[in-house]
Amino acid sequence: MKNIADIAKIAGVSKSTVSRYLNNGSVSIKTKQKLDKIIQENDYQPNQFAQSLRAHRTNMIGAIIPRMNSYAVDETIKGVKSVCNDLNYRLLLNYTNLDVELEIDALETFYRSKVDGIILMATEITQRHLEVINKINVPVIIVGQEHKDLHCIIHDDFHAGYLVGDAIGTKGYKDVQFFGVTESDIAVGIHRKEGLIAGLSTHGITPHISHTSFNYKEAMIDVASELQMHTHYDAVVGATDSIALAVHKFTSEHKNQLKDQLIVGFGGDPVTEIVSPSISTVIYHFEQAGEVSMNKLNQMIQQQHIETRITIDVTLSFKR
Repeated sequence: MKNIADIAKIAGVSKSTVSRYLNNGSVSIKTKQKLDKIIQENDYQPNQFAQSLRAHRTNMIGAIIPRMNSYAVDETIKGVKSVCNDLNYRLLLNYTNLDVELEIDALETFYRSKVDGIILMATEITQRHLEVINKINVPVIIVGQEHKDLHCIIHDDFHAGYLVGDAIGTKGYKDVQFFGVTESDIAVGIHRKEGLIAGLSTHGITPHISHTSFNYKEAMIDVASELQMHTHYDAVVGATDSIALAVHKFTSEHKNQLKDQLIVGFGGDPVTEIVSPSISTVIYHFEQAGEVSMNKLNQMIQQQHIETRITIDVTLSFKR
C-alpha cells in the first residue's frame, strides 16, 4: 500500500505539498490535477487517525525572540518565515527582551493560542523551561542553545572561538583581551569562550577575560572601564559583534591613548564591514539555522522522528 512519501515521490513533489493537498491547503491547479490522478491510480487511502489529528491544527507557529534590532534574530526569523511560507504556516512572534520569565510566559501564551509548534531562541535553558515545555505538550525546537533533553539547532560556538584564537596567534598578536558574557548563556558564555582559550593556547597565549552584556550601551560602559585602565592590548575580542562594535567605538575615540588593535567579533553582522577600519568576525549562518529549525519543527508536528541536535558550522572572516 502506498504512503504519503510514495505519492510525493511519484508526483515529484515534497511530502508537505501532498499533505497540504490532502488537507485542502494551498497548491497549484497543475499540482492538484497531478495528485488527483496519482492518488486515484494508486488507490491511496489517507490515514484516518492522522487526518483527525491534522483537523485540529491551526497552521500557526510561535517564535519566541530575545532581542529586536538584532542581525542574528532577523536572519534566523527570515529563514523560519521562508519555510513557513512554503509550508502554509502563519508565523507569530513574541519578544522577550532577554527576560527568562517572559520566555516562560510566551511558551504558555502560545500553548493557549493553540499553535502547532514553537521555535524558542532562548537566553538560557532553565528547569522552569523544561517543566513548561513538558507540560504544554506542543512541539518545541530550540535555536542557539543546547540541552540534552530538547530538540536543538545550534551553531558550532566552540569551533568559532577556536578559529579566532588560532588566527590571532598565527598572525602574531600576543596581548589579548576578551569581553565575554555570563556563563548562564552556555553557547556564548561557555562554548565560545572555551574555544577561544583553546585556540590561543596552541600559540602559548592566555587572554585577559572580562564580562559584559549583550546590550551595546551596557557593553560600552564595561569596554571603556577596562580599556582606559589597560591600553597595551594588541587584539580585543568581543563575544558578539555588538560587543566588538562597542570596542570599535571606544578605540576610534581614543586613538592617541591605545595601540593599533585588531578587533574581532562573532556573528557576521554586515555593520562590521561598514565601519572603518572594518572588524574581523566569524560568520554565523543564521538564516540557514532558521530554515533548518522550521523544517525540523514541521517534521515534529507531523509526528516524524528528528535528530535531537543539529549543528550549523561557521565561517571565519579575517580582515588583517
